[in-house]
Amino acid sequence: MMNTSLRRFLFGFCLLFSFGARAQEAATELQLSSGDVICWYRICSAVPGMEAYAMTDLESDATELASIMIHLLPTRTDDYASQWKLTAGEDGKVILTNRATGSQISNCSFSTEECNATLLAYGSDVPGFTITPLGDNAFKLESVEDDGVNRCLALMQYGGQAAAYPDGGESTSVIGWKFFPIEIDTGIGSAGSGRSVIRVNAGRISVSGCSEWQLFSASGEEMPRTVALPTGVYVVKMQQKAVKILIP
Repeated sequence: MMNTSLRRFLFGFCLLFSFGARAQEAATELQLSSGDVICWYRICSAVPGMEAYAMTDLESDATELASIMIHLLPTRTDDYASQWKLTAGEDGKVILTNRATGSQISNCSFSTEECNATLLAYGSDVPGFTITPLGDNAFKLESVEDDGVNRCLALMQYGGQAAAYPDGGESTSVIGWKFFPIEIDTGIGSAGSGRSVIRVNAGRISVSGCSEWQLFSASGEEMPRTVALPTGVYVVKMQQKAVKILIP
């Protein structure tokens, strides 16, 4: 727990409002992308009523602040600007990379009025974050910045007052984040075809780019491919390769 002198938050988000977003089931465990398997997540606020608002990289926006700050927007679930993959960094840290732009969330911030706001990085030297479960499918992301201060990635409104570190209810506070799996790219393909992609949506697992695949429970029982599945771990088998999938 941070002491009083550290009760400033690392990352700022401009709250911009639009329509059409719909939240899915949040992951209880997070999958790092590596090798042939890439898992794309929407990362949304755990504050009640904000779970459809995802971290979004507005690199194409005309304003300077929009290009360096992460925004929280109710974008479409298929919007690549709101999808992130998690990869392993050094010392157990996790690096978050945007699907549309290739930018990474930096662990260095800059001061804007009363709050610290995000920087996006485009190099390969981002240290990454420690991700800790808070319960209720929410996670905390924190990192020691270059000034030696440990800060959390937190929801805030641009130009608002600095938030206090929550004394309780962290899983539904401004430091809580939920990860919604959108797509798993297995990298598996056959001659003349594209890569096979596994998608999880409302409890249903589907595979594109591969006509022959099977779905099994963790105990090895073959499962139907056209119905919503209960919470659990499942195995997709195709072209002599198996990929584990979590239904949260």
